[in-house]
Amino acid sequence: MSTASTTPNTSDNSARSTRRRWPRWAVIALLVLMAATAGWWRYRVTRPDYRLARGEEAIRTNDWEQVNTIIDTLEATGRTDEAHLLRGKAYYARKRPDLALAEFDAIRDPSPRYLTAATQAGRCLLDLGALKEAAQVFSLVIEQQPDNVDANRGLAAVAYDLGQLNTAIDHLEVVARLDPGDGRPHRLIGLIYKDMGQHEKAEAAYREALLRGLPSPVDGEVQKELAESLVALHRFADALVVLDKLQAEDGGTIASRASALRGIGRSTEAAELLDRAVTRFPAGPLYRIRGQLALDAGDHAGAVRPLERAVELAPVDYRAHFLLAQAYAGVQRGDDAKREAERAEQIRQDLDKITELTKQAMERPWDAGIRLQLAELSDRLGMPEVARTWRAAAAACRAQLP
Repeated sequence: MSTASTTPNTSDNSARSTRRRWPRWAVIALLVLMAATAGWWRYRVTRPDYRLARGEEAIRTNDWEQVNTIIDTLEATGRTDEAHLLRGKAYYARKRPDLALAEFDAIRDPSPRYLTAATQAGRCLLDLGALKEAAQVFSLVIEQQPDNVDANRGLAAVAYDLGQLNTAIDHLEVVARLDPGDGRPHRLIGLIYKDMGQHEKAEAAYREALLRGLPSPVDGEVQKELAESLVALHRFADALVVLDKLQAEDGGTIASRASALRGIGRSTEAAELLDRAVTRFPAGPLYRIRGQLALDAGDHAGAVRPLERAVELAPVDYRAHFLLAQAYAGVQRGDDAKREAERAEQIRQDLDKITELTKQAMERPWDAGIRLQLAELSDRLGMPEVARTWRAAAAACRAQLP
């Protein structure tokens, strides 16, 4: 046997030895890493924040068994504040703000969950119609966290419901600054300005809302409201550009389109549009605009019937009564013209009174009497939902502590 075949290869043995030793080190390192990872994982999954997040995700998926399991675990480990918070959120998600409120109220200062619970409690109070109490809670949160977006949203809602429109706008602007990806604050700002007749400011707010993004179908509603403000500003071509972007039409959009077409001299097209539309959408404004087109053409007799239909469908439409008075006068129906003119004047006075009282309501934020007057006028003008809002605001004002 040759020497070459029997002498060990030192280099090969060293490599094999190294290969044998390396797995042992690798195993040790792996075991250390696994132990560290397992310890970190146990630490993470037992943290209250992690359990809260899991519970909130279970609420979003309506997994109430999982929610209850997590609440039980939180309570068993002594995390009672987190248990109250999660149970309150579960109640709120299930449309029980009364039960949720009791859970949130159980969390007291100086708990680190206190401000979160207080914000949630404010939302419950808002849903329960306790506007004054909601305002107090949201204000308390903002004193300590001025940039709390949910508390600012809550105060904006309270101010809006109370008719404190300037205050509502202030808080909505804060919300828009804190949450630049949400177009809804500017949408509500636009609605407020539009209702106040400040259509230039309404246009700016609506355009900002659309720029920031809105969910469907809210984006379409905002386009419609923007078009209405543009028509009110006599910017008829701009209104048509906006309306052309809409995929669906209803009575309101057709009224805006017909008014815009009339405004740029396309009256024949407007009349044809309305004649087709009134069979699908028999609404007062459509008949009013159709009657107005007839008056524009000097056809007083042709204006009477659509304007009579307009006041039948919308008995508190000032412009419909005013135009009908003109149509009656043009066909020598003097008594009827006088009656319609008097009715139009009564409606105009009521509208002017609403404008004045709304200004007073903003200046006197806790005056119940003003809000009751606004409720009565709203009922008289055929706006029952607005009347209910003003009555709720009056009730909240009466509940104010001395």
